[in-house]
Amino acid sequence: MLLAVLCAWALLAAPGLTVAAIGEVIVLKGEVSLIRGRIQARVQEKFDLEDGDRVVTALGAKALIRLAGEMQGTEAVVTEKTDFKVNELLRRREASPIELLFGAIRSRVIRYIEPKPFLRTPAAVIGIKGTDFIVYVKRKEASEFIGVEGLIEAASATRPEYSIQIGKRQWGEIVEGQPPRPPIPVPDELWNPAMEEFRFPSPEELRAAERRGQ
Repeated sequence: MLLAVLCAWALLAAPGLTVAAIGEVIVLKGEVSLIRGRIQARVQEKFDLEDGDRVVTALGAKALIRLAGEMQGTEAVVTEKTDFKVNELLRRREASPIELLFGAIRSRVIRYIEPKPFLRTPAAVIGIKGTDFIVYVKRKEASEFIGVEGLIEAASATRPEYSIQIGKRQWGEIVEGQPPRPPIPVPDELWNPAMEEFRFPSPEELRAAERRGQ
């Protein structure tokens, strides 16, 4: 039994050994854990993502997610204390590509033509039109959104008629069981820290992170 567990951990810890990678996670700082089935492993550098993988970031961690296949070019910045799951598009038509369980993700989407929502949280479903946005889940019954570019439409997971459209530099919220309020502008004192926290890595930072994974 011990040998089997050690072998499974070794397989998870070795980049490039996945059968059907749908993307990759690049650790920018801190500790990131990958949960695949019954196995959980810490990722300190770079790792391929498979259908159904769950990723958890520790305190002080930050990671870059890059999707492949039909979602090639789409990427996301994940900050500390975040828990999310990725789904493969072709075999899971009923599932959204990303499920954010807790924490915060900034997604920058190049192309998404599926009729289903791009992202789900416990409280909301999020539809998009080629856009850049941040989603926060701080409590199960509510989700907050900041539009960076483009337009997103967020709706209650249980009451789809409770929906809101959020544009560039706007903040909105879906609270389970409550009609949403109109979005409001994001002031500089909130916008600037958010843009820094969710800043995508520069080419130099990305090359440094990838070198650590070689």
